Amino acid sequence: MRRRPSHAPGPAADAIKRGDMFRIIGELINTTRKKVKEAAEARDAGFIRDLAERQIQAGVAWLDVNGGGRAGHEPEVMSWLLDVVQEVSGDVPLSLDSNDPAVLRLAYEKVHRPPLINSISLETGRWEGLSPFLKDRDCDVLALCMDDSGLPKTLEEILNRADRLVRGLNELGFSNNRIYIDPLIQPIATDATK
Repeated sequence: MRRRPSHAPGPAADAIKRGDMFRIIGELINTTRKKVKEAAEARDAGFIRDLAERQIQAGVAWLDVNGGGRAGHEPEVMSWLLDVVQEVSGDVPLSLDSNDPAVLRLAYEKVHRPPLINSISLETGRWEGLSPFLKDRDCDVLALCMDDSGLPKTLEEILNRADRLVRGLNELGFSNNRIYIDPLIQPIATDATK
């Protein structure tokens, strides 16, 4: 049996064309961005709604909402952003993005449809902080192939971490079709050793 040359399109290329492998998260509603932070501080709902609508029109699968740019104010900012974004999000689910499990709990209770939790990793503090919250939740989850040693450096590390993430999330009640893996592949230009 002849093997297909490695450069020829295969099932993965077909899946990409159908949109089965990659989903786009619209990540512009993030208060670490200067204009979004200013809009959130001024409670400029029009600016936030416009940002959400433009991403929806561009075809995002999820609208990411991140209110973590104002230290000490994330719960109130996240709550306000969710109220505003959900005025226009329609059928587009939200991606809840925070490093604070308490903020994710608050956000999860406010959303109108099952969200994507953005994100969990194998970093000890992140896994231990989020896994009790995630257990048996009705949501999708973005899993980053990062652990306490940092970014993966080889394909083997990526695959090993992805396997550990999927197994751990399966134990928390997630089926594979609700888990999205970010392999954290870095551009060659950022690593002079490659």
